[in-house]
Amino acid sequence: MSRFGEIYERVRPLIIWLGLGQLAWIGFWLLNFGDTTPGYMVTVVVWLVVMLAWMALVIYLGNRGVFLRHTRWLSNLAGFVLVLALPAALFGGIDVAREGLVLAASHTSNLQLASFHVLRLLAIGTVIKYIQGQLPLHFVILGSVPDLLFAASAVVATILEATAPLGLDFLIVWHFVGFFVFFGAGISMFFSVPSLFRIYDDEPDASLVFQFPMLLAPNFTVPLFALAHLFALVKLFTT
Repeated sequence: MSRFGEIYERVRPLIIWLGLGQLAWIGFWLLNFGDTTPGYMVTVVVWLVVMLAWMALVIYLGNRGVFLRHTRWLSNLAGFVLVLALPAALFGGIDVAREGLVLAASHTSNLQLASFHVLRLLAIGTVIKYIQGQLPLHFVILGSVPDLLFAASAVVATILEATAPLGLDFLIVWHFVGFFVFFGAGISMFFSVPSLFRIYDDEPDASLVFQFPMLLAPNFTVPLFALAHLFALVKLFTT
């Protein structure tokens, strides 16, 4: 295969474009209001650049089997922690950035915040992998099915919000549920690979989740969905 062909195969997977789309969407939320300060703008740009660099690093390490070799150290949780901790440090630790974040959240509609999670319907891909014998049933039951059900609720919530505003309490509970849904997949992916949580030895195991391109889910796309929930909760609790 030519060098161009190798590069193409690395950027072809849909999950890469999903991650880039999520990042662009969240970036739009962060910058889609007029009263931005230079300090806030710099913080957003730094966050976006670091996230792109992290995505590239995950792809690089994934292609070399690093995450799969270190399942005992819960390798796939690295991205989830990083993607959530970085903005918490940047926007939470800098006054001007924190104020800008709250302002950005207040300018983002509940309709946008709900419709973002319709993208989680793409979790159907993991069900297809199970049918093809590439993923274990426990991962689908604890991870894929709850995620798909929440994605379906996002479709309903988007339609309802577009016709009549949903209640504040409902939206708060809904976003909390959407955030915690990820913990099923986050824990169950370690049930059948070498780790402290291993309880299954049958095939297929969950090793596919630790390989490129699927490892981008726990290390990039899933934490971005979780981050979108936290952004929505900032709006709901401060406006």
